[in-house]
Amino acid sequence: MAEKIIGKPAAIYDEFSRKGGAAPTATHYCPGCGHGIIHKLIGEAMDDLGIQDRSVMISPVGCAVFAYYYFDCGNLQVAHGRAPAVGTGISRAQDNAVVISYQGDGDLASIGLNETMQAANRGEKMAVFFVNNTVYGMTGGQMAPTTLIGEKTVTCPDGRDPRFAGYPLHMCEIL
Repeated sequence: MAEKIIGKPAAIYDEFSRKGGAAPTATHYCPGCGHGIIHKLIGEAMDDLGIQDRSVMISPVGCAVFAYYYFDCGNLQVAHGRAPAVGTGISRAQDNAVVISYQGDGDLASIGLNETMQAANRGEKMAVFFVNNTVYGMTGGQMAPTTLIGEKTVTCPDGRDPRFAGYPLHMCEIL
């Protein structure tokens, strides 16, 4: 008999009452968005590792900020780009905490680029989930630092041209 693989991790709330709306078990994310899948994977890992009660999810602006709707763990919303700085403080002050920074590309690769690089350089004790959809999604699909060459957005309708907009940042290679 096949193993049941559809289910909800304990680290994810049963209902999303903070979100509001008519469907308390549906997320607010756009169709095709990867946030829901990433949330489930993080929740499953938290369950498998038994770290839910020690976990602190840090989520800055953009769609990442809504993690507190879904994760049943410590949650902290922070200013744009400042998740690595706040994560550093939490992990240094609470040695047993499992710090999870959940950031989009506009946050991590733009305004938070310095904080991200400095935290990585120091080897700070936190997990960083970088959700890179190559646009500023929540505000209408503007070009982000990670927008690919030729990719069309509302602010570059003919596609990103490196002669005018530079090349996209490849964060994994940079770090």
